[in-house]
Amino acid sequence: MPSDLKLSVILTTYHRPAHLERSLHSLALQRGVDGQVEIIVADDGSQDRTQSIVRNFACSAPFPVIWITHPHQGFRVALCRNDGVRASSAPYLLLTDSDCLFPEDHLHKHLLARKPGVIRAGDCYRLNQKSTNRVDVDAITSGQYRAWVSHRERMRIFQKTIKDHYYRLTRNSTKPKLTGYNIGISREDLLAVNGFDESYVGWGCEDDDLAHRLRKMGKRIVSALSYTHGYHMWHPTEPSRPAKWTDGPNVGRLEYLDRPIRCVAGIVNLADQSEKQLPLGANALNRRTLRRSKSAA
Repeated sequence: MPSDLKLSVILTTYHRPAHLERSLHSLALQRGVDGQVEIIVADDGSQDRTQSIVRNFACSAPFPVIWITHPHQGFRVALCRNDGVRASSAPYLLLTDSDCLFPEDHLHKHLLARKPGVIRAGDCYRLNQKSTNRVDVDAITSGQYRAWVSHRERMRIFQKTIKDHYYRLTRNSTKPKLTGYNIGISREDLLAVNGFDESYVGWGCEDDDLAHRLRKMGKRIVSALSYTHGYHMWHPTEPSRPAKWTDGPNVGRLEYLDRPIRCVAGIVNLADQSEKQLPLGANALNRRTLRRSKSAA
């Protein structure tokens, strides 16, 4: 690992190549993090042009790019994120998704805010379908897309920022909520709870489960909205997402409060003790470093 590598961005994706292309472009524009960042694209088994987009992007990217995938067997974002962690090298991680755009100082601000034992819970402005369809390279490069956020959406984030500040002052034991498309966490803190629980298959609850186990271990979850936020591009709803959250496929598992702090099916598979001896990355089914910068060579 290069001595100056500080941040691994883990970008999960599945069958959204146009969104991924735009998300990667916004990452290429990041300022103040030269030589400090690597990008891991953690794919859930896409069978479209996703890999070729990553390969082409890696040819000119200003940072190392790693591609990792596995066979698609349902919505498995927890596995994607753990695969990304296993393939990563930096001491600090930003967990996000390929349907997000990032302002040019997003990564730099996450690095400035990092603290041991403190997990940053971020959020994103949601662009509607019409605005998302307008997003192109020029809009991302100029930052024009930021002006397309509705007043109602700006008010939602403003109110959430105030609430999250109140949660911090009152040391709320369950809020703010962790949202998968913008989580800043140290590798040490994530490994302490063995990462995401890969037994969560289908939409929802894997973030809530992680937050519960982190808090149970004594870690603090603090909002990132006071210093940065992303922009979420519209897309059709994930088929496994229920109309009501309580009808989700993973709610019953989440409500089992006696689950261990270190999940069994996590970054290390605790059901197989031999896995404890494997180095990070050994469980990755298909890992490719597509490009390394000179400092990372």
